[in-house]
Amino acid sequence: MKFISTILVLFLIVHTSRAQSCSIKLSGHVEDADTKEKLQVATVIIRETAKEIVTDAAGDFVFTGLCAGEYTILITHPSCNPVERKITLTKDHHIDVWLPHSRQVLGVVKVDAQKGIANTGYKKELSGRALEETKGLSLAEALSKINGVTMLQTGSTISKPVIHGLHSNRILTINYGVRQEGQQWGNEHAPEIDPFIADKLIVIKGVDELRYGSDAIGGVILVEPKALRSKPGYAAEINTAYFSNNRQYVASALFEQQLKKQPAFSYRVQGTYKRGANVATPNYRLNNTGNEENNFSLTAGWKKEKFNTELFYSHFSGKMGIFTGAHIGNLTDLQNAINASRPNDVFLGQNTYKIQRPYQDVTHDLLKSKSFFYRGEHKFTVLLAAQFNRRKEFDIVRSSNNKKPQLDLSIYTLSEELSWEHPRKNNFSGVAGISMMQQDNSYRGRYFIPNYFAYSFGGYYIEKWSKHKWELLAGIRYDNKSINTTRLKFNRDTINYDFNFSTLASSFNAIYKPTNNWRLNTNISLANRAPFVNELLSDGIHHGTGTYEKGNLALVPERSLNISTGVNYQHPSNIFSIDLLLYSNRIRNFIYQQPRPNDPVLTIAGAFPLIEYKQTDAVLSGFDISTMVKPLPAVEWISKFSFLNARNKMLNDWLILMPANRFSNEITYQLKDGKKITNTYLSAEMMNVMQQKNVPGEENGKQDYKLPPPAYTLISLNASATVPVYKKPVTVSVGVRNLLNTVYRDYLNSMRYFTDEMGRNISLRLKIQL
Repeated sequence: MKFISTILVLFLIVHTSRAQSCSIKLSGHVEDADTKEKLQVATVIIRETAKEIVTDAAGDFVFTGLCAGEYTILITHPSCNPVERKITLTKDHHIDVWLPHSRQVLGVVKVDAQKGIANTGYKKELSGRALEETKGLSLAEALSKINGVTMLQTGSTISKPVIHGLHSNRILTINYGVRQEGQQWGNEHAPEIDPFIADKLIVIKGVDELRYGSDAIGGVILVEPKALRSKPGYAAEINTAYFSNNRQYVASALFEQQLKKQPAFSYRVQGTYKRGANVATPNYRLNNTGNEENNFSLTAGWKKEKFNTELFYSHFSGKMGIFTGAHIGNLTDLQNAINASRPNDVFLGQNTYKIQRPYQDVTHDLLKSKSFFYRGEHKFTVLLAAQFNRRKEFDIVRSSNNKKPQLDLSIYTLSEELSWEHPRKNNFSGVAGISMMQQDNSYRGRYFIPNYFAYSFGGYYIEKWSKHKWELLAGIRYDNKSINTTRLKFNRDTINYDFNFSTLASSFNAIYKPTNNWRLNTNISLANRAPFVNELLSDGIHHGTGTYEKGNLALVPERSLNISTGVNYQHPSNIFSIDLLLYSNRIRNFIYQQPRPNDPVLTIAGAFPLIEYKQTDAVLSGFDISTMVKPLPAVEWISKFSFLNARNKMLNDWLILMPANRFSNEITYQLKDGKKITNTYLSAEMMNVMQQKNVPGEENGKQDYKLPPPAYTLISLNASATVPVYKKPVTVSVGVRNLLNTVYRDYLNSMRYFTDEMGRNISLRLKIQL
């Protein structure tokens, strides 16, 4: 019945409008607001279509083949501050843009939300319509819409991003300019970030990584909120969503204002509440798989001509149930559960929001201060941040009077950063910076990782040269990290281990634009990642994954050489585009998790599969390709294919737990705006995930507890339209994931040993702008 209702909604939306003709032309002229110079080679980007063009010698540009609708235009130039403008197109239109002359000049490595990030090296962005379709989902689920990004999952409600086969500590997540620090080493330790704060999500690799650390072997994820208001007045936005599978509902609200009497001051308040019941597969419902989140953030800014400062605070609180069928009491029952085609009925059937043991309770607080000072054409930035992360893990216990967590992890982090950007001279512009971090990690309850103090300091230097059709970017970074660990044994003795790691990273990137429509890019990056505490010293139950993990004191830093080449072409009329990326990442001393199927561990809390940390030399190579075709003005067809080979060079075998190859096709049909109904579209997507056949052989013993699951195909639908309600725009969106209610399991989901994935899930979203 739910499926029929969804189809009826889609049918009604289709017949409220007619197909539109996408033949609108947008022209413009760009000048320096201070010098009145006509700006040649200014970059003009339409965010919603990702179409990019540069201005000619007269400072002019022209986009053709645009559909009617709302667009966000970003205009950047090396000598000026970027400007972002929103426009509504119903017919041919011309805009004149005056860019303020810049006191900061390194636009290619800017990470301020209000400035934007230029497209240098590997950069993929999720924004606009694509981001709106992910509202209510996790950060990893949203990022998985980007080609080359997949998910590492623990059940259907906990996930973290995987970029070209790498995840966890090899990927840095930058939340509003601050490196996210928590217990991110765990497979089930998802980033503690509310996706509703983001105006765009960006994945970068290459030279730009050096601003954040030398250990970003897999890449950097930027969570970028939109800029604070730049003109007096206020605005508000309300987002709500409902998901049928687990009756999950989400409500998020935002209010922002710039004071008329004090225009230098702006602020924003944002909050989100999410709650979901137990998840249903196509054939059964999984007990204790509910989730709940309470999040809010506050931003305040003061902006003057030569001084800007901003204060940001965010709080994340989440409670996630762990499927009870993954926590087994003895070795025989554990093996039977892994071998069974479905979980025991005792773990199935409850349709409730109640979360019982086992579950996790996670909080994360971030306080950040960022200030900009200008001295002539030089810019100085000071960033100070404090974070507190707490993760409590509750096991099944015999006594109902026991309310304590079995493991209580806390981590305090202080970080400081100072950077300097020098003005553009002789086609060169650059930035240099130093950073420090202090970290205190403690635990109570059963042992998994020791208490430790960590201290790190580092510095980087990045320089850019650009002229005509060429852009060259190079950088270097050094980091030193000291770790002092303490473990208290049962006999009250202590065991101490101290580590000191120095890591060096460098990167070079070259971009050549033979025409406005072609872009060629090559990058070579060297990176080093020191082993993390859990990889060295873990020895206990990893709660969320239902495994027993053992660290390895003999681990040494990973050393990565990553070479990539990209080609991008966009037809002048925006009827066709292609984006191709080839990459090869050679990693010496690659750290990986090796299952030991023949050695499960029996503890007082039950029986658990054993996972050990090992090291090898590895090569991860592959390619991502995506194409966009408009066979008709109102029809857009996007195809994506992601391919990865991951080899263990020491054993001359495949690496374990790598994403399977996948491809997808999505067709979008844009409808003509009516008198009241606008921005209407329908889309259908088919995603095919192949079976992961490139897994280690058993010449060196059994490698996994279960063979990789078969290939699967998922079909998704989305429809959206905006209607006026009391003269306020209200956007209504309907979506269906796993339309055919396909039974499947994913190789990168640790719960694949026990259960199927989520079945059909119908979503309804409302967005109200005030």
